[in-house]
Amino acid sequence: MPYKIVLIGAGSFSFGTMTVRDLLEAPEMRGSEIVLVDLNEERLDRMYRLARRLNETWQGEMKITATTDRREALPGADIVVGAVERNRYPLWQLDIEIPRKHGCGDLYGETGGPGGFFHTLRQVPLLLEIAQDIEELCPDAWFVNMSNPESRLTLALTRYTNVKTVGVCLGAYITRRNLASVVLKLPEEEVDVKAAGINHCHWVLELRHQGTGEDLYPALAEKIKDVDPTWEPLSRECFRRFGYYPGPADSHVGEYISWGPRYLRPGYNRWIFEADRQVEEMTRKLEQYASGSGPLSAEELEQFMVERGFRWQTMDIICSLLDGKNRYVLSVNIPNDGYITNLRPDAVVEVPAIVAADRIFGLGVGELPPAIAALLELQLAVMDLNVEAAVTGDRQTALEGLILDPLVPDPDTAEKILDELLIAERDYLPQFA
Repeated sequence: MPYKIVLIGAGSFSFGTMTVRDLLEAPEMRGSEIVLVDLNEERLDRMYRLARRLNETWQGEMKITATTDRREALPGADIVVGAVERNRYPLWQLDIEIPRKHGCGDLYGETGGPGGFFHTLRQVPLLLEIAQDIEELCPDAWFVNMSNPESRLTLALTRYTNVKTVGVCLGAYITRRNLASVVLKLPEEEVDVKAAGINHCHWVLELRHQGTGEDLYPALAEKIKDVDPTWEPLSRECFRRFGYYPGPADSHVGEYISWGPRYLRPGYNRWIFEADRQVEEMTRKLEQYASGSGPLSAEELEQFMVERGFRWQTMDIICSLLDGKNRYVLSVNIPNDGYITNLRPDAVVEVPAIVAADRIFGLGVGELPPAIAALLELQLAVMDLNVEAAVTGDRQTALEGLILDPLVPDPDTAEKILDELLIAERDYLPQFA
């Protein structure tokens, strides 16, 4: 049967292009309605024209519309998929520069540390506004959130709204691909991982051969010795110290461990300060595709996408929620309903899952190793304070969250960062006015 899928933030050349492509390629979605939503009219029009061209290329028989008003788009929606940001790279740069100025080192600043903290303060009110509109206009719809910081936004959505929601990230798939191709030298489809933890800091609890069930951790321990030592040095040090490999990448894992940044190569986050030029160039290229005519292959679009078109599990989740067929996915971000037994039950955790008709069944992984659980439990406490501060605008709560953060060296530094970032980003933080 046809469905209605609303994409909020569809003008993004990465999220929009990839999600539109995957929806139009999926036979389960044939004949459905896709509504593209974005506040930027120019980006929205570009994605609309591209979507129409793809619809013709793959004979998707989709009804495709576009609007800048999400309230116009939402009534009757079965699924809402969101990936939203405001003034993305200039604010991300501030999230890095100001903590660095106050002695925190060269951090990544997206989902953890002081930068991730402020990213959350900006994003939570925006996501809650979207959720409130969903509650009012399409209360039976699922909200599939692809915005960062994933764990914290999912926590806010589940704690402060009644919307059915799941957080989606491809991190576990990246971890599997890297371990298979870089270290084990095996086809990706032959490697099975069971990973759990929090978003951007999951841990591979089991690593097995998909066909034989063989434990591949001994092979990983041997073969990783032959890999270029500059490849993922932080993750390798974690593997050496804890006996389990984290993912999805050093840049993300380093946002959660006090000694993590010292293992990151110089200039690893430079691309964030050069991203505006890259976005400009990619936007120019995307316009050429949107303005063109005739068939357009999926491969031609890979240059615009995260991991060059790496297929997100988003489609498996969307299809299963709608058509009722059971599908297994490597990871979802959902409340911890006993899935990780030694982490707090009200936390949002990243675990594998079975998705079925209107339900997501997280798979229990039992206890995490004690040291890893302790590391993550501290992060969950920081997340609680971060989300509460984002909702209430309470300065003391925000300060306490920064003081607890392992990437902030002392309370005085936390206060300096808080004061300066509240001023620098005040236009995006009205709750602190």
